[in-house]
Amino acid sequence: MNFPIIPQNLSISAMRSSGYRDTAHALAELIDNAIQAGEVTGIRTEVEVICLEEALTQGRRQISRIAVYDNACGMNPSALRKALQFGNGSRLDKAQQKGIGKFGMGLPNSSISQCKRVDVWSWQDGKAHHAYLDVTRIQDGDLVDVPEPEASEIPTEWSTLIAGDLQPHGTLVVWSELDRISWKQSTTLLRHTEFISGRVYRHFLDDKSVRVRLAAYDSKTNGTIYQSYVRQNDPLYLMSGTNAPEPFNQVPAFVPFGQPLVLNVAFSGAEHPVTITASICKPETRLEGGGKAIGQHAQRNQGISVVRARRELELNTSFTNSYDTRERWWGIEVQFEPGLDDVFGVSNNKQAATGFTRISLEEDAGEEGLSVRDYQERLELDKDPRLAMYRITREIDKLLKAMRTSVATMREGERLHSKKERAENKAEKAASESVARRRERVGDTGRSDKDEHAPQ
Repeated sequence: MNFPIIPQNLSISAMRSSGYRDTAHALAELIDNAIQAGEVTGIRTEVEVICLEEALTQGRRQISRIAVYDNACGMNPSALRKALQFGNGSRLDKAQQKGIGKFGMGLPNSSISQCKRVDVWSWQDGKAHHAYLDVTRIQDGDLVDVPEPEASEIPTEWSTLIAGDLQPHGTLVVWSELDRISWKQSTTLLRHTEFISGRVYRHFLDDKSVRVRLAAYDSKTNGTIYQSYVRQNDPLYLMSGTNAPEPFNQVPAFVPFGQPLVLNVAFSGAEHPVTITASICKPETRLEGGGKAIGQHAQRNQGISVVRARRELELNTSFTNSYDTRERWWGIEVQFEPGLDDVFGVSNNKQAATGFTRISLEEDAGEEGLSVRDYQERLELDKDPRLAMYRITREIDKLLKAMRTSVATMREGERLHSKKERAENKAEKAASESVARRRERVGDTGRSDKDEHAPQ
């Protein structure tokens, strides 16, 4: 009798609850793979997220399948089979961990978190192969190994929906039996995906190395339901050509706050740069107010953007004052490379940097009953990764103190302006009432009215 440490039916069920915030973030894993694979082709990486939607009863509609296509380098049969194996991949060796990829979990993890069946076609030199995972068969014990990829043509139903010209290399991932997607209608899903992916991949979109198309079609007629290209969503509001509301989609709404600060962080016998970039709203942006479109857009992007290898992991809110609506009017981005993954606590699904949080050396030393110096020496002896985060926290706190003061000054200027306007309005109203009273006493043709219009 077999008695596995982790029963297969339970392990696959547990893996399905892998911590993706929603379907848009799960799709980001597939886009990650495309961007990483596209870096070797020498051409712009084209990614297309395509939904097929079907009509249900009583006029309702629902997504039936989702596909992600890319024109990147594609995979040979061996690499394709490995890509569908949990915890395997081409980036596990530290020497290869220089880009977005690393953990060998993205394709299978993200896929089964949203659906019960994932099919993958990948091709090089025009020769395509197909492999798949089926959750139901895995749970039943019918599928133990990743199936050997088989030669297969790219399905016509998908190739006809791809907008770009099919290259002799690329990959197509198709999700079916969708039982865990966050949004049932394609338009809602793709709009959320546009906002999230526009922010996550903004640096790639901004330098034109990547383009992402979103589209939805009727599953029976192939009629177009939705189509757009993802524009960058910059939480620092320093880019142009973004998805911010007009006119700030073309004109940056913020300005840089000083110069980017580069900290060289020592970790694991090497020094790694951490770049902190800050921005603050323009006075004219602030005058729009939080209730206007730009204010609402900025609120959705509120927090510190933590960026690994040019790809955003999260908007961190541990430094923000949630009760203060003015927090939307500044932006901070912290960029680092994979060599600091242990310092930042990067999760295997790239959904968060769990080690990035506001911490105080003084407060923590006090809790340990140690002087700051003794506590720091202990951390140095232990090679504790928090040493770097204490340093990063200090610099961010300095920036925030200065930026919050500047934002408060803008607010104060608004108040002074409003007070002045109220005083002028009050004086004008008092003068009008005085004239009206005089007119009642002397009549419309009285001396006061004549003198009022006489040249001085």
